[in-house]
Amino acid sequence: MTADDDAIVRMKAFLSEAFAPWVQQLSIEPVAVTETGAVFKIPASDTLARTGGIVCGQALSAIADTIGVLALIGHNNDERIMTTVDMTTHFMRPVMTGDVEATVTLLSNGRRMATARIDIRQAGNPKICAGATCAYAYV
Repeated sequence: MTADDDAIVRMKAFLSEAFAPWVQQLSIEPVAVTETGAVFKIPASDTLARTGGIVCGQALSAIADTIGVLALIGHNNDERIMTTVDMTTHFMRPVMTGDVEATVTLLSNGRRMATARIDIRQAGNPKICAGATCAYAYV
């Protein structure tokens, strides 16, 4: 098992143990750990859609915040307790019901704080649909 595989196992375990059941129902799947962050897949789900088959912004925000934490868990090689202290989300185009891909870039990861940039795309489309910047405090 590689270090990347270990990180994915840690992220999956943390997701199943530490997050509320409704967050687990988002079916977030860690796909890869990169040098600067991580990549995730969120499978299609009609339960995340609002009128017109558009994935609702609340779901996208929850996904962004959750995968930011998971990327830090994967990179830190530990399960330090953290809390979100700030989050800014921008919605640039609709995400239609279907598979979603998300990339986390860790901008900083210090002793007390971390900052992550999350880009969310429709699977197979290079255009960013939503982006978030999240700041986390280590407790």
